[in-house]
Amino acid sequence: MKSKIICTIPVYNGERFILQTLQSVAKQTLMPDRIIVLDDLSTDSTPEVVQGFRGVKVEYIRNPANLGLFGNCNRALDFATETEHLQILHQDDLIEPRFYEVMARQLEDCAGCGMAWCLDERIDENGRRLSVSGRPNGRVQVLSMDQFLRTKAEIGNQAFCATLLKTDCRETPCRFRTDIPILADAVFWAHWGAHCQKIVTVNLPLAKYRWHGDNATSSRAPNIDSLIVDEWRAMQINEALRKRNAGFLRQSKLKGLLAMRSGIKAKRYRQQGNATYAREIVRVARGITGPVIWLMGQVLVELRDLVVYSLLGRPKHPKNVYS
Repeated sequence: MKSKIICTIPVYNGERFILQTLQSVAKQTLMPDRIIVLDDLSTDSTPEVVQGFRGVKVEYIRNPANLGLFGNCNRALDFATETEHLQILHQDDLIEPRFYEVMARQLEDCAGCGMAWCLDERIDENGRRLSVSGRPNGRVQVLSMDQFLRTKAEIGNQAFCATLLKTDCRETPCRFRTDIPILADAVFWAHWGAHCQKIVTVNLPLAKYRWHGDNATSSRAPNIDSLIVDEWRAMQINEALRKRNAGFLRQSKLKGLLAMRSGIKAKRYRQQGNATYAREIVRVARGITGPVIWLMGQVLVELRDLVVYSLLGRPKHPKNVYS
């Protein structure tokens, strides 16, 4: 019998937060038919925590070999043919009780492949709110294919925990790339969206993305290719899916966004005392954007930090180089 909703949870050494993640799934007003934890050969107490959970039935599967983060996400995609809706929920993130109820409703009239995602509240290790990924006004918007791909080329925010895929019990049209260790999800969303009959966003914070020092994105950050070069590559890959000629103005905008995003990273590393790596980020990113666009981007970075952190007083995680 096919499932309506399957929640997959890829995990590796997740003993610190996996219990909270499972508890958030157990509180759903619309329960998934199956909750599957895919353990990538954890060496901590993850197996004991998961197998000892009694809040709801959980299937625990231990991989025969370590697949890596996105390899394990691809393992999660193997369940697409067994369900109408599939979620990949990371081991340290949470979903609000009405997540499946609200998100599945948005895809009820979608025949075939679809995707819906909501806002995510960013929290720290202790559950303290850091920010929200947009304005929580409850607006529901169905995106055209070009609107969506345009946003993905600009690396618009879309969290795993906030995303529900409509698989319609079919094999997935794409997989996560393992050669882009930080932004494989951004490329995957774009390629999935290119096959969708419906793409919808919900401006409600129904998911919580946890930022902490052990995030996979944090561990991969001290690699200039993964941090900067791959970001530009992901932008170009996603832009190509639009099948339009990206003219001078469009490429300038993408370079401007890269300049801002890279400038934030360089500034955060300087603040953490790693001036050498900050200079390397500047060198590589500036080589892509050119000096003029780079300079304009840094002016906007400083203005943004002044408004967001000084005037508005938003809290900032000390190890988050992306914010």
